[in-house]
Amino acid sequence: MPNSFTLHPTFCFTLLGTFMIYVWTRPSRSVWLAVLMVAVGLRLACIRFMGGLGNYCGVWWISWGAFLGLASLMVLSAQFVRSRRLTEPERKILRRTFYAGTVFPLSSLVIGDAIMFVTWLRPRTYDAFLLAFDGSLGVQPSFLLGRLLTRGTDYWCATTVAYYALPLAVSILYASHLASGRAGKRQPVPILALFLSLMIAGVALYPIYPAVGPRPAFGKLYPRNPPSLAQITIQPMTVPDEPRNGMPSLHLAGALAVWWNSRRWPRWGRILAGLFLCATIFSTLALGEHYLVDLVVAVPFTLTFQAAWTVSIPLTEPVRQRPLVAGTILTFAWIGLLRYGLWLFLISPAISWGLILLTVSWCAVLEKQLSAAASKSVYSS
Repeated sequence: MPNSFTLHPTFCFTLLGTFMIYVWTRPSRSVWLAVLMVAVGLRLACIRFMGGLGNYCGVWWISWGAFLGLASLMVLSAQFVRSRRLTEPERKILRRTFYAGTVFPLSSLVIGDAIMFVTWLRPRTYDAFLLAFDGSLGVQPSFLLGRLLTRGTDYWCATTVAYYALPLAVSILYASHLASGRAGKRQPVPILALFLSLMIAGVALYPIYPAVGPRPAFGKLYPRNPPSLAQITIQPMTVPDEPRNGMPSLHLAGALAVWWNSRRWPRWGRILAGLFLCATIFSTLALGEHYLVDLVVAVPFTLTFQAAWTVSIPLTEPVRQRPLVAGTILTFAWIGLLRYGLWLFLISPAISWGLILLTVSWCAVLEKQLSAAASKSVYSS
């Protein structure tokens, strides 16, 4: 009987992020060897007792993230137990690293349970409304990009990896901020608080506007047969056993936050962050996990929390208040219109495209002003 055990790629990338956070402490060669030995032992034990690692594309190398992350936490725990001989600053680094390395995996587990609760709480979704909005653009972006992945397994595999790699990108950003803090550089945004609040608020919005994405909702039609606007019945629909995690897109929110907060990276790092943002946009649509409008709403949603956590600027300053207020209003205005004012978008594609361009460009201007003010306050202090 085949074993159904699978190391989920999100779990693997999250724990690979834990390993990357541990790397920033610059462990000794002996510690590196210990982590590697424990990781190999865990991997062999998993194959022996669980019957395998899974059968998705790239599992043999993606799964290493889970074992390296778990090994890092185990070695960190042993180091902390033996840390009485260390100085207080060194003990503080160990505590902070262990906390940072565990908070993301634990948060992902808690949020996974919360999403399951939302699935039970809201059996009906608003996917037809979102499909109709995307149809009002004159094209169904997710269906169009999804057809590109039918050309070969390699395209689908690479896109899937990009989709699941978000926790790793977030952890790399957090590790870089920890390294900067260790070097005595003041940070304008507390990264951990930013991403935790993004996740909590996003999950809180899921039951308000439940959606699962075009592939789970319209599986027989996706991606080759996008329905026309006239064929869409705009009413809540029942989609059993699928996560209601579409509106807003936390994938884009996370990738956008990584991009916005990587400005102090070297040029090559910024290029990689920009490419990851583009890959996230493509993968969320091409895999049928999101509609284009999910991504649009994620922009003001992310701006709200970026402004809320730019603590280097006093909250009384207009440059911080404007994006905070505008992001909040735009987020809820979009959700309200998509539920109760969809008729407005069906009048003309110009209205839909115009509001998208207005939202994205306004948020981009506000965020750029906020970032410039934050950088100025940090360098002048």
